[in-house]
Amino acid sequence: MNFGLERTRRLLDALNKPDERTKIIHVAGTNGKGSICAYISTVLHTCGYSVGRFNSPHLIEPRDSFNINGQAVSQAAYEEAAEHVRELNASCSLGATSFECLVATAFYLFDKAQVAFVVLEVGLGGREDATNAIQRPVMTIIASIGIDHAQILGNSLQAIASAKAGIMKPQCPVVIAPQDQEAALETLVHHAKETGCPYVLVRPSEWVGDQLCQLQITPKQYTYPIRLYGDYQRMNSATAVTALDWLARLNLIRLTEEHVSAGMGNTRWRGRLDWITSTEVPSLKAFQLDRILVDGAHNSPAAIALHNYVESLRRKKVIWIMGATVGKDVGDMLNTLVQADDTLLTVSFSQPQGMPWIQSMDPFDMIRQTDKEATGCLSLKQALEKAGSLCGQDDLVVLCGSLYLAADLYRLLAP
Repeated sequence: MNFGLERTRRLLDALNKPDERTKIIHVAGTNGKGSICAYISTVLHTCGYSVGRFNSPHLIEPRDSFNINGQAVSQAAYEEAAEHVRELNASCSLGATSFECLVATAFYLFDKAQVAFVVLEVGLGGREDATNAIQRPVMTIIASIGIDHAQILGNSLQAIASAKAGIMKPQCPVVIAPQDQEAALETLVHHAKETGCPYVLVRPSEWVGDQLCQLQITPKQYTYPIRLYGDYQRMNSATAVTALDWLARLNLIRLTEEHVSAGMGNTRWRGRLDWITSTEVPSLKAFQLDRILVDGAHNSPAAIALHNYVESLRRKKVIWIMGATVGKDVGDMLNTLVQADDTLLTVSFSQPQGMPWIQSMDPFDMIRQTDKEATGCLSLKQALEKAGSLCGQDDLVVLCGSLYLAADLYRLLAP
């Protein structure tokens, strides 16, 4: 992969610096950054602000990466923006990569919409990621750090945390989410001090009811519902609320407890502990399934979180449908997820549009990376049919391993 910031910066300059005409909240991390972005953008819009949100990879189609006020941009708007950026890249001989053009397309779209805020998710890493070509964010956020993309970012937690911390800017506030490993937290705090960033360490919120969280940030106490499942949402939601509270203290936004409650409760994030039922999606019945749990868990920390959630549910056994990107530590993930009485079905996912660097692992190669019994499937449809034939009344079907596989499922089940 061809990293570096110069091409993206030159592309943004050629677009007349759209990144300098909005307030940017820049979010990096290994797990949780997507849901943190979703929480923040939804609450900001609830407060009355126009908000652009950039997330990658896209879920169903490329335009999904560009969200304005809770809606993906239209196909026409996306195509016009993407073509404009491509032509500019060619005419100026900038040599920007496809992802760098994607980032520039986001800012072109958001600039045309005249959004007040942009919530910007890092693509990979931080320091050398194309999104880090921005120069003056109003806030940076570091979500939970874990081992992922080790072949690119480094084989140690400290190296990966250092790469993520590269988005920190002098004098720019940084919100640091709760970390599972002390080594990651120490690295992030050290980098914040060295860079000259005021920083805050987030405390997890507490469950005070069914999917109801409470977070004390003196003198305020925020109580808010969330739709997103998993105990780790105590950390993700608290990170978002802490960031929003700090933006209010900086007089950058007007925020009330009611805004937080309404916005957090309205936040949705597909592909993360997402329950699909045959009541809502009748096409699921064609596979003899009443429900399926979908999670894009694609690395070891995410697999642990998924395991913890699945173990909290009452079920006899789990039927796992799993696909993965080439380069992932599939063996470690399978050891975490698949228990003795479970069934494992492996499958490949379709090539994501506009992302030639992503390759699906062969389902039979996945089996060779584990000592667990498994069945390789030639298609997602075949895997679902197999799962439906094996699923008993108290069993659970889980599709996981990649957001690209989740996207295939959403497309397959779409009316």
